[in-house]
Amino acid sequence: ASDVYKRQGQQYQANHIIIAVGSVAEKLPIEGAELAMNSDGFFALEQQPKSVLIIGGGYIGVELSGVFNTMGTETYLSYRNADILHRFDKDCIHFLKQHMLNDGVRLLPSTVCTKITKQSNGLYRAEIEGHSEIKQLDVEVVLQAVGRVPDIDGLGLENTDVQVEKGRIISDENHFTSAKGIYALGDVTSPLQLTPTAIRAARILGETLFNNRQNLQMDYTNVPTVIFSHPPYGLIGLTEEEAIQKFGAENIKVYRSQFVHMFHSMIEDEQERSKHKVFLKYIVNLEDDERVIGLHCVGLGVDEMIQGFGVAIKMGATKRDFDRCVAIHPTVSEELVLMQPLYL
Repeated sequence: ASDVYKRQGQQYQANHIIIAVGSVAEKLPIEGAELAMNSDGFFALEQQPKSVLIIGGGYIGVELSGVFNTMGTETYLSYRNADILHRFDKDCIHFLKQHMLNDGVRLLPSTVCTKITKQSNGLYRAEIEGHSEIKQLDVEVVLQAVGRVPDIDGLGLENTDVQVEKGRIISDENHFTSAKGIYALGDVTSPLQLTPTAIRAARILGETLFNNRQNLQMDYTNVPTVIFSHPPYGLIGLTEEEAIQKFGAENIKVYRSQFVHMFHSMIEDEQERSKHKVFLKYIVNLEDDERVIGLHCVGLGVDEMIQGFGVAIKMGATKRDFDRCVAIHPTVSEELVLMQPLYL
């Protein structure tokens, strides 16, 4: 063994070293950033704040804004892009934003926090740029959720042949790095920062190294995931925008449906009932037997729905397959097999 790992004066040698240290919360490059907690600080809270400003419109920011708001905290969500979750499907984001606004979350699009100070009354003041009305906010908690970066500082990779690019370890499809006997997986190398993805990659690497199963390989395409927003957003495959870019608008077809969730359909008050809608959407490739290349669902319970449909899409399900499946009534997911049926 030629690889050495040092810690607290101890040395270890091994034929195989796997780097899977995960990621850490990125810090805002502004004055007073140390006054804002990150997602780790959220779990350390002992009391519910009356007001919170969350900075960042990605997974963590959107999810935690829903948690705070549901508990009754006055919640502001500031994000530099025009949309939350700006890399996700535009139809779904529009639908989710309306839900969030109806629930009382105060959205601050295209805004940047430039400074945070602590006031004499114990509140934190955040200076805001980009909003027509709000220039500063005084809140009990400021939470920064502006992304996560690989936690590789201090590992001493500069003493090895491991290649690092833009703060991320470069590895091949088998998670081998450029240094013999050193492997990397999870957040340190993959753009998919998902725990189940890293766990599966680790299992495959273990089988490859120690059980000689050379034919195993992690597949990073069509990975189902859920954003646990309020309501949740589950998806697998391409967004409509990505599908158009990859195949051309003339070669795809989009199926959409929006309706009141079955669980709330008996509410008599029409205005209250309308707050509980579900949005379902899938995209097919017309040049490939109408294969489903993207599925997106927003609403109560979609987090449980997406896993099963993920299996079907991973197996190459087509529009014909969806249409041939008998619906389960009354459920939300039945709409996916009843949506504009072409093959009866």
